[in-house]
Amino acid sequence: MPEYLSPGVYIEELAGPKPIEGVGTSTGAFVGIAERGPINDPQLITNMTQFGDTFGSFLPTAFLAYAVQHFFTEGGTRCYIVRAFRRNAPTVTDPAPDVASLVLTNAGGNAMTVSANSEGTWGRRISVQALAHGFDPTNPADIASRFRLDVFLDDAPTPIESFDLLSMNEFDASGIFPNANHVEARINGVSNFITVIDATNDPANIAPPAPMATPRHLGSGTVGLGTNGQALAPINLIGTVGTATARATGLMAFDGVLEINIVAIPDLVNPAFSVQDARDQTLAAITYCENRKDCFFVADTPSGLSPQAALGYRRGAAPSPATGGAFNSKFGAIYYPWIFASDPITGKRKLVPPSGAVAGSYAEADGRVGVHKAPAGTEDGFLNSAVEVERVITKGEQDILNPEGVNVIRKFPGAGIVIWGARTISSDPEWKYVNVRRLFNFLEQSILKGTQGLVFEPNDPSLWKRIVRDVSAFLKVQYLEGKIIGNKPEQAFFVKCDETTNTPETMDLGRVITLIGICPSRPAEFVIFRLKQTRFGGDVEE
Repeated sequence: MPEYLSPGVYIEELAGPKPIEGVGTSTGAFVGIAERGPINDPQLITNMTQFGDTFGSFLPTAFLAYAVQHFFTEGGTRCYIVRAFRRNAPTVTDPAPDVASLVLTNAGGNAMTVSANSEGTWGRRISVQALAHGFDPTNPADIASRFRLDVFLDDAPTPIESFDLLSMNEFDASGIFPNANHVEARINGVSNFITVIDATNDPANIAPPAPMATPRHLGSGTVGLGTNGQALAPINLIGTVGTATARATGLMAFDGVLEINIVAIPDLVNPAFSVQDARDQTLAAITYCENRKDCFFVADTPSGLSPQAALGYRRGAAPSPATGGAFNSKFGAIYYPWIFASDPITGKRKLVPPSGAVAGSYAEADGRVGVHKAPAGTEDGFLNSAVEVERVITKGEQDILNPEGVNVIRKFPGAGIVIWGARTISSDPEWKYVNVRRLFNFLEQSILKGTQGLVFEPNDPSLWKRIVRDVSAFLKVQYLEGKIIGNKPEQAFFVKCDETTNTPETMDLGRVITLIGICPSRPAEFVIFRLKQTRFGGDVEE
C-alpha cells in the first residue's frame, strides 16, 4: 500500500482487466532431408525463396522441399524447418569430412581454408578463385596484402558472390585489432555459400593467397570432400533429446520452439525406408505431439496401399505391410492416398505424400475462418497443389475408412481434388474431429499464456473473481467468432472459480482451481435432406 505522510494530492494507477489474447494456430513444423542448410537447428521460413536460400533446391529422392512448397501453395504463411543429417565421424586429418572444403596457399604455406557453409555433396558445386585486389581510392597502407575472392556455382562463367579488398592481416593499416577487412570478418556470416578460416600459423604470414588462373572446386583435395553423411533411417527423423553435451536432433529439436502448431514429417514414408520402421516412428511422432499438448501431427500412409491395406496400416494389422499398435491419439490425423504434383525439377508429375498440402490447408482454414473450422470440404479442403490422386477412392471404399479415422483425399467431377475427411485417429468419440482438438489446443494455450500474471497472487475470493472475469471475457470473444456455440453465451461456456472448487485443503496446497466448460463447434459431417412425395395441393409436413 502507498504511504500518505504529508498533505497533498496523490495519483494512483489501478490495475484493470488483463485481456487474454489468442495464440497462433497456423505455424507449421517440418523435419526432413534437405540439400543443404543448418542441421538440427529449427529455422523460421516464410516463403519458398527463403527456403531455397537456406536449404537449397528440390531433391528427387526426398520430400521435404515439396511438402514445404505445398504448405505455402495451400495458404500457409510460416513454418519452422529442421534438416535431419547423420555426420560421418571426424578424424585428426579430416575434422569435417562431410563439408566440402579447399585450402588456398601463399608463398608462406597455407593461407586460408574455404568451406561450404553446410554439410553435403552440394558443396562440391561451389568453386572459388583468388585474384589480385581491385582499385581502392583510399590507397591504404596495407593495399599490397589485399586480394579478391570470387565464388562460383555450377561452373557458371560469372561469380554469384565476389569479395574484394580482403586482408589476411588481423590488424588494420593503423595497427588496430580487429581488422574489419580481415577475410573471416568480411565473409563468415555474410556469404550465402561459404565460410573461411585463416589457416596461417605465423602472424607475420599475411600475404594473400596466390592468384589462381581458373576457379577450383571445393572438395577437390584429399580431405573435406563433402558427403551426404551416413545413411538416414526414420528414427533419425524423430531424433534424440538434447543433453548437456549434445543438442537435440530431428523432431526433438523443436523442444525449444513454442510457436509450432502443425507438425509433418513427409520423409517418414520415403520409399527408401522400411515401411515397418516408418510406421513405428510415426507412432513416436504422434506421441511427441501428445506429450507436448500444443501441436498436432499430420501423418501419411505409405504409397501404393489399397484401401484395405490403408485401413490395416491405421490398425497395425494385415493386410498392411507394417503391423503394431493401432494409431490412437487425439493429437494426430492420417491422410490417404498420396497425390501427384507438378515437379519443379522435371516439369512432370511427381507422386508425393499429402501431409505438406494438408498442413497448408489447416493453416489456410485457420486464417480464413478460424481454428474451429474443419480443414476439409470443397472449399477449405481443395488442394491447389494436387494435379491427380494416386488412387481414386470410391464412396464405398471411404465408407470403411472414414469411421476408422483414415481421412481420404477424393477426386470429384466439378470440385477437383479435395480433403474429404476431418477425423483424428482417436478412439474417444469426444475427440473425433480434428478441428475440436485443435480448438482446445488454442483455448488451453491462450488461457495458459494469458494468466501467467496470476501466479503468486493472494489466493482469495478477489483472485477467483478476477479469473472468472478475464477467462469469461476471452471466451465471450470466441463465442462471438463462432468458435464455441450456443444460443447465448451462458449455453456456450461457463467459468467457475469459487469456494466449491477451492476448498481449504486445496488452498493449503497453494492451488487455485478453475472449472471451465465449453461447447465446441463441430463439423456437419453428414448433411441429410429427407424428402417425401405429396399430392398436388396437399399439405407439406416438416
